[in-house]
Amino acid sequence: MFTIMRVLFAIIWLSFLSFEYSQAQTRYTTGSVDAKTYQLWYEGDWNELIRTGNEALKQGIDFYNLRLRMGAAWYEKKNYHQAIRHFQSAWKMNPDETALKEYLYFSNLFSGREYEAAQIEATMPIHMRSRINLSDHSNLMQVYGAYARHAGAPSSATDQFGSSVSSEGIQTITRGYHLLNIGMEHRAGSWIWLHHSYTHIQRSFFLYYNIGDLSFINPDDKTYINQYYLGATALIKQGLDVRAGFHFIHLLDYEPRTTFSRGRQRTVSESVTDRNIVGFISLNRRYPFITAGLTAYTGNVNNTTQYQQEAMISLFPFGNLNLYTTSVLTHQLQKTMVDNWSRNFIIQQRAGIKLTDRAWFEADATLGELRNFFSNEGLAIFNDTDVTRKIYGIGLHALLTTRVHLRLNYLYLEKESVFVPMQTGITVPEPISYSTNSITVSILWKR
Repeated sequence: MFTIMRVLFAIIWLSFLSFEYSQAQTRYTTGSVDAKTYQLWYEGDWNELIRTGNEALKQGIDFYNLRLRMGAAWYEKKNYHQAIRHFQSAWKMNPDETALKEYLYFSNLFSGREYEAAQIEATMPIHMRSRINLSDHSNLMQVYGAYARHAGAPSSATDQFGSSVSSEGIQTITRGYHLLNIGMEHRAGSWIWLHHSYTHIQRSFFLYYNIGDLSFINPDDKTYINQYYLGATALIKQGLDVRAGFHFIHLLDYEPRTTFSRGRQRTVSESVTDRNIVGFISLNRRYPFITAGLTAYTGNVNNTTQYQQEAMISLFPFGNLNLYTTSVLTHQLQKTMVDNWSRNFIIQQRAGIKLTDRAWFEADATLGELRNFFSNEGLAIFNDTDVTRKIYGIGLHALLTTRVHLRLNYLYLEKESVFVPMQTGITVPEPISYSTNSITVSILWKR
């Protein structure tokens, strides 16, 4: 027994000495870290440089050149989120270093953190901007245009339309629409940007109308919608921004009116305008590998009242845009025309992957009842009178030049045409379900 105890004690003692020896072997000084990381940086041994740097930081050794070299090592490995973390530490120590500004600018740009990149660009001297070929339009963030064609409901759905409805109310079913969108984003101060967007939509639809003494079906009704969006983004600090704004909707419709002429009753179309507005405010925080956001909306679209809140999280597992996912959970309260409140939950999921140096592929899905639904911080509004239940989409984004992007998006939608009653307690017909699709082509210039 005594012999066994001696053996155990010897093993523990040797393990302790081995641990102490290994610790002594990795003990650094500022000078030794500086010399070693410089040599590793010169040789391009990025993995060993990162390992040595992390050991030094654990021992409380931290200085400008160490952070700069560690950031450069992560940058060369294309992990821009980790690079930003070290470059920002170096920035606090020496914000005027030219090489650091260039590294930090491109790390933010290649991470999709355009506001941070713009802030750094504003501090660059002219000769540096010229050397890295930055645009002279430093106040302009982006300019874009898009065209979309929505196919509308197939004939198998429209043939069911209004055939057995007798209750008072309105029902529509989309036959298709054309959408044209243009927009721009520009600097409005040292830390504020404004985003303007104009959208024109021409929509055709079948209309069932049964109110009072007037009842009819119009197979080719039309509306013309003009929308203006204004959003302001304030960069509070690196990785944190607040956005707020509104989306104004002006709708021109032609509604039936009963008139009497020479003793005869006639039904005529009369132009009617409707004005809706959606307001929003959001908070977005960017961390290494994760971006999180919260957004609140309020609106009065299509003669109803909406309150909507959403939580968003984006993941960047490699610290760059080679692979990313975005998940959004939305809660919507809506008050209908007959004073009923409805509660909906909507889930949006998107994933993107880099195919080549100049092309990305994206796939996305949206599940839930999309009726007067707001998305993308108020930029997108689903104000179609038909209810969208599911959306599946794919997209291809290509860089034509270093500043010009081409985007092609295809959406498959499962929708419902629902009857909107004018009073409560009545029997309404079953919704008409159908599927359709849309294609969007957009071109974007970014600084």
